Parts: sequence; structure tokens; C-alpha cells
Amino acid sequence: MQRIYHDLFHIAERILQIDPAYKIYWHGEKERFEVFWHGKLAFVVPFETLDVRTLVYTQRTRRENADEIEREIDEGNAAIFQAQAKKVENLKAQIKDYVKYDFERFN
Repeated sequence: MQRIYHDLFHIAERILQIDPAYKIYWHGEKERFEVFWHGKLAFVVPFETLDVRTLVYTQRTRRENADEIEREIDEGNAAIFQAQAKKVENLKAQIKDYVKYDFERFN
């Protein structure tokens, strides 16, 4: 891995302004940027380049925002669960209609 100190848009320097404990690396084998905090992997940059999105992502994933992120994940999971439950109810209604139709057809 190669430590990144400077880049075209000065993202590395700006990330250090967010928290001086951050260190940015280019992981050549995996072809991605990784950000470490106190020697531990904090996050993998989900973009191909270091740009303003990386700054926003860095701010968003800070430990101070953990409660908000957890709440958003829980809300997203609840919405997925509700959508799946609605699909199940619709399938149940369709099956009920098919069974009723077949029963009436043969009796």
C-alpha cells in the first residue's frame, strides 16, 4: 500500500483537517483508496478517485454521526421489511383468488 500525502484536489490534506489521525492509502492490489484512523481501517473510499465526494463521505462516517447512521439504516430496513410484507400479502391474496377460482370451476 502507498500512503497518499498529496493529490490533485488536495483531498488528502482536507481529510487531515477533519481529523489529523486519518491516513489515506492507495491499495494497489485491490485498486482502491483506504482510510485508516489510529492504525485501523476506518473505511474504504467507495469512489474511484479522491474528490469532494470523499470529503462528504469522510464527514458522514465520523464516529460522532454513528447514531444518525444507525437510525437511517434501521429506517431503511423497516421500509424494506414493509415492502416485503406487502408483497407477501399480495401473493396471499392472489393465491386465495386462484384457489377460489379453481374450487368454483370444478364444483
